[in-house]
Amino acid sequence: MVFDGVTSWSATCDGHHYWTIYLTGSSDLVTLKGNYIHHTSGRSPKTGGNSLIHAVNNYWYANSGHAFDNGAGSMVVAEGNIFQNVVTPLLENKGSFFGSPTTSANAVCSANLGHTCQINAFGSSGTLGGTDTAFLANFKGKNVASAATASASTIQNAAGVGKV
Repeated sequence: MVFDGVTSWSATCDGHHYWTIYLTGSSDLVTLKGNYIHHTSGRSPKTGGNSLIHAVNNYWYANSGHAFDNGAGSMVVAEGNIFQNVVTPLLENKGSFFGSPTTSANAVCSANLGHTCQINAFGSSGTLGGTDTAFLANFKGKNVASAATASASTIQNAAGVGKV
């Protein structure tokens, strides 16, 4: 999917859409994979509501505010993503968040996700953070998406209508 946030009606008055992705269902299981999310200013995504979210191989570009806004109860693994020109990749973490910080730390994913988590990439962006691991057991036995090394061109070329 392509989430194009360019707008003339920006809540932040900078031409970037604010409420872009809202994932706050009760006990939802969500995989956010292979998306190109650009020119947003926040809540791309807003998470919460006991949702278990796997954000993998997405490309955030030109976000003037924040990407993730992790609300209470939300459990997020973010791996193999790219954050390019994103001021604040993670605004706040009121839930549980694992941001795949290093190769050695990412090995913890193997037991529950079935693979070692991939490192996120950053260019002219803030940091992601998120080192919670206790919730990873919630992925055990689920159909977990594969992850590849972060690649902006691969994501951009595959994202969009008719490119499934």
